[in-house]
Amino acid sequence: MSHHKTAEMLFHLMPLLDRKFIRPVAHHFKPQLTPIYLHALSIVREKKATMTELSNEILLSKQQMTPIIDKLVTEGFVQREYDAIDRRIIRISITSSGLQLCEHAKEQTIKILQHKLECLNEKDLISLNNVINELSRIAHKMP
Repeated sequence: MSHHKTAEMLFHLMPLLDRKFIRPVAHHFKPQLTPIYLHALSIVREKKATMTELSNEILLSKQQMTPIIDKLVTEGFVQREYDAIDRRIIRISITSSGLQLCEHAKEQTIKILQHKLECLNEKDLISLNNVINELSRIAHKMP
């Protein structure tokens, strides 16, 4: 199979995954936090990050990231920390409230996805599990 054909198949799969899985989850959290806020929280949950690191990961400019982080700070989900060696460097870290929100978001997301999967029979679930495991394994090999 060619690289082009595989890329084309992925291209067509992305909107379907968005419509079936990502949008329903995003819609559930919309009144509380947008996907960008949740994405920023998930990044700083893994490790403290500078504004540059966050903006590069989320594909927004630092100017666009500032109000997002400002809101998360105001809500008490993240905090700004000055670097001990170079005070010009400010790292964003998650707070205990932010961790609780992430855990709640994970639980709610799993419930939503579980509900969507209820229409599948055992054979389809096993197939989907195998595909997800394989896709994850291969995706981790990519740059």
